[in-house]
Amino acid sequence: MRIKINYNNLSFWLLFGALSVSSLNSKAAGLAWVLLTFSGVGLVIKRAFLVESFKREDASFARTWLIFTLTALLLKLIPTIYWHDSWAERHAEIRLFAGAIGAYVLFGWRGISMGQHRAAAWAVSITCALALALMLFSVREAAPTNPIPWAAAIALCSAWLLPMALTNEAPRWSRWGWAIGSFMGLLAVLISENRGAYGLVLLWPVVLFGHTGIFKVFNIFKEKLGVRRLVVFVVAAMVSLGLLTQSSIVQRPLQRIQVAVQEIQLSHESLDGNVNGSIGARLFMWAHSISFIAQSPWVGHGQQARKAEIVKWGKESHSEHVQSLGHVHNEYLHTLMDYGLWGFASLLTYMLGMFWMAVRAWSIGLRSQAWAMGGVLFIHATTGLTNVNFAHNYYPTMLSIVMSLILITPSIKTLPALKIQ
Repeated sequence: MRIKINYNNLSFWLLFGALSVSSLNSKAAGLAWVLLTFSGVGLVIKRAFLVESFKREDASFARTWLIFTLTALLLKLIPTIYWHDSWAERHAEIRLFAGAIGAYVLFGWRGISMGQHRAAAWAVSITCALALALMLFSVREAAPTNPIPWAAAIALCSAWLLPMALTNEAPRWSRWGWAIGSFMGLLAVLISENRGAYGLVLLWPVVLFGHTGIFKVFNIFKEKLGVRRLVVFVVAAMVSLGLLTQSSIVQRPLQRIQVAVQEIQLSHESLDGNVNGSIGARLFMWAHSISFIAQSPWVGHGQQARKAEIVKWGKESHSEHVQSLGHVHNEYLHTLMDYGLWGFASLLTYMLGMFWMAVRAWSIGLRSQAWAMGGVLFIHATTGLTNVNFAHNYYPTMLSIVMSLILITPSIKTLPALKIQ
């Protein structure tokens, strides 16, 4: 008896499993990226050999992101070649470009169905739940990679899930599940004590009420519960919120914010006096990086000169902590130090691409995709203020996955093509 294997379904279920545990294992995240990136290429090869007849879809929306990622990669390659820097440092840009190719091919060749896309949302919900469990029952260092980019990646997942939960294109029970998953991602970020990702707290109400409308949300609760039940619900919610303030979910981030305020005050009095603190070291290096950038604003100084300069600052301030750091914990300043305006233009290209697609998606009626793209843009832009996320493998891997999930939404096919004007 000959067993026929559907490799397309097999690769998808492997993707589902890997994506579900990606918050617990960085290799699982890498596997999910590989499967999502190269499954479209495999589909093209399969259909080319089998000479299958099918109608190719218009993938102009995904092609837009492909163009932006290619542009960003080329802009970063020029100073990389100029300074003879390591090509391994370009892993983030290459990963995002490859992911964009995979999304373009996968969408254009009908490689994912609506059901599979919804299943991917469930997988991301599961990984947010596991992230919360990890933070609740362990410490932030238990993250499978550096906890700072890990928290930023979980914030990306939450930012994508919330608009998915607010769409009308899925069953109500699925949308509730995704909303809970997004909320658990938010709680995981808070408990992780990684302040750079706390912007998700601001994003949540903006998306929730901006997408649905604050009065519409109130009316929905009123229609479902009735006036009396609504009052009981509000009172119960307030009591629960009061109890929640005494839990680690609220206490941990509050303590971290208080520490940050204290360190900022100390650094304001003297940058050198608080140079060994987390915030103090950042403020110290940011202040010193300005003059270093001004010495070579166009092409920067290259990786080795940047590392040597940080060590120099650490020796001058007698800080072993600063000497141990490889970057200044700011994506923008870090890029300007390494590659000047060429590198900075590359960095801004990603954000410009996200913003442009969010605006265009909104203009053609893709409201959920527009909110998701805007949310990812906000998390990407704000988390880069206090860390160099592209220096780590995990963050660009998850960014590439989330961007692909936005771009390959099957419902995009039913709307007008997005063309570059």
